[in-house]
Amino acid sequence: MMITARYRSDYDGEFVVVETRLVDGVKHETREWVPNAVSNNHISSRAAVIGSRYDQKRFQHQRLERHRGGLLGRKRLQTYAWGDLWQDMRLDFYTSTDRKQLSQIIQREYDLHTTVYSNSSCVMEWPQHFYPVPYSPYLADPALAVYLASFDQHEEVFLIGYNIEVPWTDKKVPGDIAAVMTAYSGTRYVAIGPPASQYAEWLALPNFSTMLLRNFISYCDI
Repeated sequence: MMITARYRSDYDGEFVVVETRLVDGVKHETREWVPNAVSNNHISSRAAVIGSRYDQKRFQHQRLERHRGGLLGRKRLQTYAWGDLWQDMRLDFYTSTDRKQLSQIIQREYDLHTTVYSNSSCVMEWPQHFYPVPYSPYLADPALAVYLASFDQHEEVFLIGYNIEVPWTDKKVPGDIAAVMTAYSGTRYVAIGPPASQYAEWLALPNFSTMLLRNFISYCDI
C-alpha cells in the first residue's frame, strides 16, 4: 500500500464525495469542500497511540489522561486511539468507522472534548460531531490512529498495545501500520514491550524500535 507523507501544517482541507449517482451507465459524483477545522499545537512533538488493552494489567493507559509531561509539558504525550478505547479515558484524538461506537459517542457527548475522526459518509451524516480523516487513506482503524499521529507531525510516536499477541479482527493491521511507518520515514515509532513481541516487518524498519515499559515511564516522565 502506497501512502504519501503529508502533514497538517500544509493541509487546508479537501473535497469529499457526498453523493454518487449512476446516470445512463455513467457514474456522477457530487463533491463538497470540507475545510480543515482542526488545529494541533503540541509542545513535546510526542504522541501515544493506544491500540488495545493488552498491557492494561501492567500499565493503565488511563494515566495518560492526567499526564502533564514534567516542566512546561515538554514531555507531554498527546493521545490517539480507536475502537471502544474511548470508553477508558478522555483522548486528545480518536478515530473510528464503526457506526455503533460513533452513535454512543454522540449520546454521551464525548466529542465535545475530544476530536473525533471518521470516514466521509459518517461525517456527512453527523456533520456537527466528526471530522474527516485527512486524505482518506484506505487503512484499518488501528492503523488510522497511527496515521493521524504521524500526520500531526509528531517526531516520536509511542505504540501502546500494538504487538503480535493482539488478535486483530482485521488482518490488514500489521501491514497497514508498516505502510504508515514507511511513508513517514522521518518519524520515530517506538512500541512499548520487548522486541520479541513485535512483527518482523516492523523491526526491519530503520525508524522503528522498542522500549521496555519501565524505560517508557521514565523517558516520558509519567
